[in-house]
Amino acid sequence: MSTGDETSLWPYTSSATTVEERTLAINVLINGDPAETRRHLEERSRGDWNETAPEEEDVSETDPEDVIGTETAWRSADGSTRYVYVSTTNETAEGVWLDESYQLHDGDYLGSREHIRAYESPDSDEEWTAIQAHSEHWDWFRLSHTVDSAEDSQRYVEREFMDRQYVSNVSRVHLGNGRGFDSDGWVTVVDLESGDPPSPVAIVGLLPGLLLASRVSTRTSFPNPVTARVPRALCLAGSLLGLYLFVRFGAIAVEARLEGIDPRFIAAAFYPLLAVGLPVCTYYFARSLDRPTAFAAGAVGFATAILLDYTLLGVTRLPLNVLVHRFSTAVALGFIAVGASHTVRVDPEDHDYVRLGALLWVVTLLVPLLRFL
Repeated sequence: MSTGDETSLWPYTSSATTVEERTLAINVLINGDPAETRRHLEERSRGDWNETAPEEEDVSETDPEDVIGTETAWRSADGSTRYVYVSTTNETAEGVWLDESYQLHDGDYLGSREHIRAYESPDSDEEWTAIQAHSEHWDWFRLSHTVDSAEDSQRYVEREFMDRQYVSNVSRVHLGNGRGFDSDGWVTVVDLESGDPPSPVAIVGLLPGLLLASRVSTRTSFPNPVTARVPRALCLAGSLLGLYLFVRFGAIAVEARLEGIDPRFIAAAFYPLLAVGLPVCTYYFARSLDRPTAFAAGAVGFATAILLDYTLLGVTRLPLNVLVHRFSTAVALGFIAVGASHTVRVDPEDHDYVRLGALLWVVTLLVPLLRFL
């Protein structure tokens, strides 16, 4: 990505200062004063350019302050460091790796959000800001964010600059940096108004062709009737649903109330409710159920909680390995529920089911935490 006569930018971000750790594609480039770009993003526009009353058209005057800002007041954000490679000479091998100038987001850290990483020109004589924009959600099993889309977030940022009086042009240029994830290789170019017309931007890749690189509480001498099992099964499924959603939205509520606290501390406080609370809740409510009903209520209840969580967050796409993992966690809770069920008698085999379910649950917790997922 060439931003002037000599400066070039590799059109990807990287998790380390090496091209082999390439992550997401740069998808927005803003020509203009970097300080003004950040100011526009962090302030909400107070102007209403499309709804001026006819009788006010000849007499209304625009307050200069109203020209500032986007539709959204983007807030300062935390996130992992990502680097970009910039060369300020004709020799690309003499370039430098830069980390973010700043990060901004719109949404909740422990929920879903639009997240941008901005990289400002290292040359004071050039005025541009490269942005990597993506939407993501907080994954309680990975204890980190999972990216949902780069293309959707690109359009989100693009709309922020549409019909702004301080923007002279919004266009797209095909860069071909769409390999990986859902980027399509098109970069949005935003030209801010300035005293001098913006210099043309020629987009080229610096490094083309790179590849991504248990006890009984109730005993009876006869099976419980179906009419008695249904409410108990609903209690089990409902408890898992309620607890999981409480972890999600309780954490978001605390985050909103305690803005000065690192959200990761809030996540650390809520995580035990998920890691320990879900299997304990499963064991307690499954004790009066028969085995088939216990397994179905435990597994389906947790699966419903996951589905509802993603629906409320607006997540519509998930990798196959994530779906397999969530299915495994539901099966683990199902086995714990089977081992806890004692509607007729105590069976030594029950403890085997509990141990199997607990082991599988621990594995499903460790796999994403150790980044095998």
